[in-house]
Amino acid sequence: MNKTQDVNWNAVYSFWLVAQCGSFAEASRRLPSGTIQGLHKRVRQLEGESGLKLRLLRSRGVKGVELTEAGRQVVQLVNPIFSSFDQLTAELRGERTGTLRIATTALGAYNYMPRILTDFRAAFPRVSVSVRIRSETEVIALAESGLVDFAIAAAPAHSERLTVSAKTRISFHLVAARDHKWPAGSLSWGQVLEQPLIVPERVSGIRLSLEEMLTRRKLISKLVVSAEVTSSDLAVELVRGGFGVALIPYAPRLAESLVDLCVVDVPPGLDEKNIAVMHNDELYLPAYMKRFREIAASAIRAGREAVSVR
Repeated sequence: MNKTQDVNWNAVYSFWLVAQCGSFAEASRRLPSGTIQGLHKRVRQLEGESGLKLRLLRSRGVKGVELTEAGRQVVQLVNPIFSSFDQLTAELRGERTGTLRIATTALGAYNYMPRILTDFRAAFPRVSVSVRIRSETEVIALAESGLVDFAIAAAPAHSERLTVSAKTRISFHLVAARDHKWPAGSLSWGQVLEQPLIVPERVSGIRLSLEEMLTRRKLISKLVVSAEVTSSDLAVELVRGGFGVALIPYAPRLAESLVDLCVVDVPPGLDEKNIAVMHNDELYLPAYMKRFREIAASAIRAGREAVSVR
């Protein structure tokens, strides 16, 4: 007997929409005649169709729902279909509305997103925007899986799914109090490690690069961490608070806030990093997303030109 079943695309779309919205209530508002009960029923049908009784969603209480591992795999499979179809039909209707989903790191959020979103809003005031701030690894994973439309973070060395629209180098500097006494001459990492350091959290690319470099030079045991933080702007405030010397990426908005502090180059040896605008090349980009890509790429390039050590 042939047990092959036709795919219940209505149920699949209902599940996908709930996953995008994060709750049954919000998804029901997106459908002209949708109800929470109807969406619940279709998702349960989908979970039971295979006979495996896979759970695709789990409850987060008042916060809505989140994907299980099986759910993430299904979303990754169908997202290019439904996401692109919704955007294409809206564009064919001449609509200047839609949703723009962005994932970025704390560095990108603080230094680049305010200008990018201000310029984008002026061009497309009716497009809603969702911004997720995550670690570099998570940002890339979200973009590769199609769960966001754009990623603004360090570009991976290799990705079969992501296209880089613009990329610029990020340099690193040490920030200390204005009256901090640095040793005369060229600074070495041994001298840097004599200072209590404010460093990025362990999951960040900068922290990983620092510890790999210190391990290669057999200096890792001398690292004294005064504080570890998620964002560079917080690191700067901790310098002002007397916690020590901060290792930070030197980006445009952050650079403007350092006029009362002492900024010096890091010694040689730390791997260079970059920040890039990326999108999943399997997804359709409507006009407003193409415009966002242009605005974001321009901001990334302009940011590099604006940065200069004070």
